[in-house]
Amino acid sequence: MKILIIEDSEIYSKLLKRYLEKNLLSLECDCVKSFKDLKKIDLKKYDLFLCDYILPDSTNGEYIEYILKISSDVIVITNFEKEFLKSPYKDKIIDYVIKDDYFTIEYIVKFVKRLFKNKHINVLVVDDSAAMLKYYKSLLEKIKFNVFTAKNGLEALNIINENNIDLVVSDLNMPIMDGEKLLINIREKFKVNELPVVIISSDGEKEKFIKTLKLGATDFLKKPFLREEFIIRINNIMEIYDNMKTIKKQTLTDPLTEAYNRLFLEEKLESMFGVYENKSVAMLDIDHFKKINDTYGHQMGDLILKDFVKTIKNSIRKTDITVRYGGEEFLIFMPNTSKEEAKIVTYKIKKNISPVENISYTFSAGIADEGETLAEMIQIADERLYKAKKEGRNRIIIN
Repeated sequence: MKILIIEDSEIYSKLLKRYLEKNLLSLECDCVKSFKDLKKIDLKKYDLFLCDYILPDSTNGEYIEYILKISSDVIVITNFEKEFLKSPYKDKIIDYVIKDDYFTIEYIVKFVKRLFKNKHINVLVVDDSAAMLKYYKSLLEKIKFNVFTAKNGLEALNIINENNIDLVVSDLNMPIMDGEKLLINIREKFKVNELPVVIISSDGEKEKFIKTLKLGATDFLKKPFLREEFIIRINNIMEIYDNMKTIKKQTLTDPLTEAYNRLFLEEKLESMFGVYENKSVAMLDIDHFKKINDTYGHQMGDLILKDFVKTIKNSIRKTDITVRYGGEEFLIFMPNTSKEEAKIVTYKIKKNISPVENISYTFSAGIADEGETLAEMIQIADERLYKAKKEGRNRIIIN
């Protein structure tokens, strides 16, 4: 990602450049301090422009119009809020920021980070008014969201079922299925912490707003609202949900290997087990792992554990799930797979293992597709793992 900073204060532009490049990976910033210098640059190579409103040779922000002919990906930074709000550029850019102090730079860094994240987020906007759909869509696309649209709740549900939607923004009053019924249907499938829903409607429907909040709406916006309010609220909601996802992932993931942990097994895999008619569980255990730790140290043991999980993930399907069951023992849940097919996958893992810093290692495995519950299937697979160990290790047992 490339950013061009247009700022006549060399100190401010250097400070902004340093903070952006420090906090965002794979980011490159260039700086210019005049309209004259700007004209010498190929603007098409930049993804975003951070612009001081007034430059010595562009006292009314004329150079912003010059940039807007190439790109609308512009954030204006200014001390002259009143003057800027009267300018013709306000509605053509992404946003503006009041140049104040260090916290302004913090906000800009946070905002740019958010724009980068938004490129990977799908938002569904639901409204029976074509004009409002177009307006919301343009606002959300300005801040880099991928936007889907629907004219009513029923159409929205079909889109949610067919796509990976991360946020729903819905009007309250619509034909066929209104916002309240849409919300009820969404909450039957997604918890409040899984899919945020923002409800929009007019001032005179306060009671309905309260009701939607009780039904599980994340937030509501009263019409009319400022463009800036809409952008800030939506970005803040996604920031909160991103943090929640991170915390949830940390809670359910083993920090060393990044495989799922026992909590995931108990909270998620238990409920997933009954969804699939055919499934297999493979229990894998690194051979002589204690000897590896005793001989080469725990740091080497950690490297082997990480390498083992990486090899497993590179060898299995995206639908298969890897869990660190305990110590050097790992569980792989394979939906729509017989134990014979799971054995082929496990041999693939064995074939793909390579030495870590010239230290070779092997593993033993037990596989099962029998058992009425997850606990029963794990027990059977674990018994076969024990048999593999007893018979000399470095082997896979399925019977």
